Amino acid sequence: MRKYTIYTIILIMTVLSLSCQSVPRAVNQGWSEEMFFKQAQQSIDDGQLSTALFYYEVFLIRFPENHAKVIAAEYERAILHKKLGAEDLAIQGLRKVLDSYETSSYVILYPPRYKVLAEKVLAGLEGRPEEAIDPEKYPARKPSADQGSGPGSR
Repeated sequence: MRKYTIYTIILIMTVLSLSCQSVPRAVNQGWSEEMFFKQAQQSIDDGQLSTALFYYEVFLIRFPENHAKVIAAEYERAILHKKLGAEDLAIQGLRKVLDSYETSSYVILYPPRYKVLAEKVLAGLEGRPEEAIDPEKYPARKPSADQGSGPGSR
C-alpha cells in the first residue's frame, strides 16, 4: 500500500510539473523583431498570456528603435495586462500609448489603429461610454491616383 501511495504522489507531481509551464528565463539572441511578435501571438493562442507578456517586454528592451513596432508592443502589453486582470497596469499602459501619439516626435511612424483601439479599450476600462469615431480626427486614407478609387474603377 505504501509503495502505491509513493508512486501515485510521484505521478501527480510529474503531471503537475509538466502542466505548469512557466515563463522562459531567456530568449534566443538571434530572434528577429518579427519572431518576438510571432512567438507572443503563439503564446496567446496557447493560453500562455504571461509568456506572451514576457516576449513583448523583452522586445521593448532589445528593439527600442523600431518605433512602429514599439507602439504595437506597448498596446499588446496593455491588453495582456487587462486579460490577466491587472486593470491598473492596463490603464497605465494604454495611457502611455495615447501619450506617445500626442508627444512623440516619431508619431508619423505609428499605425493609427493603436490610438483608436487604445482609446476604445481605455474608455471601457474607465467606465466611460465609447465615443463615435470622429472622421475629422481619423480621416480615412484616400487611395493614390495610380490605385484608383476601388475595385472596378478602371
